[in-house]
Amino acid sequence: MKNYLLAAVIGAVMLTGCGEELQITAQPMKNVEDVRYQDGNLDVYCLTGICQFELSSNKDVDLTVTMHYSESRSFDKIEGVSVTGRGGSTIEMQGGKSFQLSLEANNPPSTIQVVDYYRN
Repeated sequence: MKNYLLAAVIGAVMLTGCGEELQITAQPMKNVEDVRYQDGNLDVYCLTGICQFELSSNKDVDLTVTMHYSESRSFDKIEGVSVTGRGGSTIEMQGGKSFQLSLEANNPPSTIQVVDYYRN
């Protein structure tokens, strides 16, 4: 399956004091079809409405994670977000389909599980 073959390492250049590139590592674990990063936003594509993935970063970063079934359909209402790791206490819901999460530099990956209330 795609989610077992896909190990996405997503890098984005951000201007910082030392000019080091921000590197966000997203590792799909269950039911994740694709992960895309752009300008502080992480789009996660999950066909089933229940998915799990790991996130880590080489720099402190606040991410807005938006959950999608496909390009044309986002999650309707996130029922729950479970985080195992240091980022768990930083979760803030941002409406029915997205949440904000803070990652600290060079920590072990946080495991995130997201469930859509109206899942397939």
